[in-house]
Amino acid sequence: MSLIKNSSWNIAGFAIPVIIAVPAIGYLARVLGAEKFGLFTLAYAVVGYASIFDAGLSRAVIRAVAMNGGQDDKLGRILGTSTVFVIALSLIAAILLYLGAENITHFLSVSDALQSDAIDGFRLLSFAVTPLLLSTIWFSCLEGESKFLKLNILKVVTGTAIAAFPVLVVMLTSVSFESAVLGLVLGRIFTASVAYCFGLGRFRKKVMNFDRKTLGELLRFGGWITVSNVLSPVMVYFDRFFISNVLGAQYVAFYTAPAEAVSRLLLVPMAVSKVIFPMLSAKHKHANTHTALAYKLLIVFSVSIAMVVFLLADHILLLWLGPAYLGESVIVLRVLIIGFVFNSIAQIPFAKVQASGHSKITALIHVAEIIPYVILMIIFVKQWSLVGAAIAWTLRVTADYVLLEFASRKIDRIRQANYGLR
Repeated sequence: MSLIKNSSWNIAGFAIPVIIAVPAIGYLARVLGAEKFGLFTLAYAVVGYASIFDAGLSRAVIRAVAMNGGQDDKLGRILGTSTVFVIALSLIAAILLYLGAENITHFLSVSDALQSDAIDGFRLLSFAVTPLLLSTIWFSCLEGESKFLKLNILKVVTGTAIAAFPVLVVMLTSVSFESAVLGLVLGRIFTASVAYCFGLGRFRKKVMNFDRKTLGELLRFGGWITVSNVLSPVMVYFDRFFISNVLGAQYVAFYTAPAEAVSRLLLVPMAVSKVIFPMLSAKHKHANTHTALAYKLLIVFSVSIAMVVFLLADHILLLWLGPAYLGESVIVLRVLIIGFVFNSIAQIPFAKVQASGHSKITALIHVAEIIPYVILMIIFVKQWSLVGAAIAWTLRVTADYVLLEFASRKIDRIRQANYGLR
């Protein structure tokens, strides 16, 4: 198993759709206007937060598949059980989102002129939840088996569709938030279809096989990941929703645009960590060597990218989104890119801790972070507006890295003491 080769496949799987997504986002920002575009970025966040309803199973499936390679009966039960359970949970999430659309719109302080469009859009968004969670589970099979070439060919296709469909629907129908969301929903349905047809392979016939014992095994690992899945999106997306609530939906785009730029860059370190995780889970003989190499590569990559973005922030935003984003957004991007460095290298200790079976530790770290982060966000946004939100986020991801690195090294020391590992 090659770290460089598989990481390269993962990076390609992320990078090619990003090449489509960057101009697509730029087009939507210009055409939709600040408030509609801001709402559209929040729609992405709402769908992202729906990941809590996979109960940590996607991560548990990757680990279980990596640990049970070659045992097709076992793997069939793992995928079938997780599929049935996720369908049930996703339907609950979709109903809650549909029924809560009006409350979400009110919380986001949407202007009166866009109230109807926003409510219809968030109701429509509920139909993206089930295909999102199913595709995540089904792609986890390929990830657990380390079939990164096939996985990323499929992700190039589906990622391109998710980026392009909102633009196409807006161009073909109307310049509205609801139209953009329709494109997002169609992209998610297409992604789930591709994951089912090409991602499951020989396990398609077993996709509805439910086994209670297997569910218990998955949830014992995934249960603590659920805690992280509940809290992590809060820390990732709370800033956007809080800004919309306090300052108004028309201002959130000027924060979410640079935040989206940083989140796209984070796909590279995430691509590397996705290779490391199954290797560590399966206790591959070269796992520690590859992990050390990955750590060094991410430090070099993240620092280099951060320097370029920091120096050219104004030019990047002007070229990408237009002159309307040359004010406070430039400072926001520069602050966020500092946090990007720490968030990037944190992917390695995060993967090490979870692959060792200590998902409880990452969950407790998130529990410890959430209240201080929310307090800082509230104080800093009221004091320094959008820049304050960026500072709070950067401080949070820096603390996250420090805590994860400490936990990872402590686990290594315990393993060495108990088993004489090097």
